[in-house]
Amino acid sequence: MKHLPQIKKRIATLREMPMLGRHLVVYLNDPNVDFSVLSEQMRYDPGMTANVLRLANSAHFGLARRVSSLKEAFVRLGMTRLFQLVVAGGMAPLLKKPLPGYDLRREELLRHSIWVAVASEELCKKLRLRIPETVFTAGMLIDIGRNVLDEFVLKERRNIEMAVEEDNISYEEAERRILGIDHPNAGADVVDHWKFPEELVAAIRWHREPEKAERHAMLAGIVHLADVLAMTSGIGVGNRKVMYRPPEEVMKWLKIRSRTIEYVASQTLDKMHELEKMLE
Repeated sequence: MKHLPQIKKRIATLREMPMLGRHLVVYLNDPNVDFSVLSEQMRYDPGMTANVLRLANSAHFGLARRVSSLKEAFVRLGMTRLFQLVVAGGMAPLLKKPLPGYDLRREELLRHSIWVAVASEELCKKLRLRIPETVFTAGMLIDIGRNVLDEFVLKERRNIEMAVEEDNISYEEAERRILGIDHPNAGADVVDHWKFPEELVAAIRWHREPEKAERHAMLAGIVHLADVLAMTSGIGVGNRKVMYRPPEEVMKWLKIRSRTIEYVASQTLDKMHELEKMLE
């Protein structure tokens, strides 16, 4: 618990989303958004401009034909896709960092986040679910809390691992016991500080316990299952030595069959590699 004041300070000062991303949050549900104004704002950020155009032309986000101007990309992609692109491009540098507290090498967290984001969308498509369009962004930011807690986990790693082994509790529960907060809640507090949509905050906060997300339980359940899929594929496991498998209760709740999981895993792998290249 002694680290909690420092952790809260870290949450409030974690690298901000790019300015454009903060603008886009306001426009997410605005049907009258002026894409000319947005493209004018973005052109002063050459890096973000290049990222959006590259991602807009990638296999995952790709359009029927290549686009070369920001305004055209905005109009054809729509507001939600644009927000996803900006979040992915803006958060990639942070997600690439090694996290020694969690035994994650450079770019491992980015790979895990991309997998969860893509798998979440693939699950929604396959199940024909009417899920909020922020599902990709929720997947992309699912473990941003690990960035917040890493240095504190590193200091208390022995105590956390002892609590997991000796008391047979989850890693998240051990984090709460030793640090006063776990990484799902730390991540949710970060995106809430960024004033991101309520359903996105809930999905991140409850991605390990989706049944507690109340009216956003379906979204949290999809992201939870995508997270487990990433773990079973060996992506982003780090020091979490638990044997991961798709949880039967969530699969039953979402009416998912094993063959659906296999299909989503294969589709995700193909698209993940493409997005990784785009975010290098």
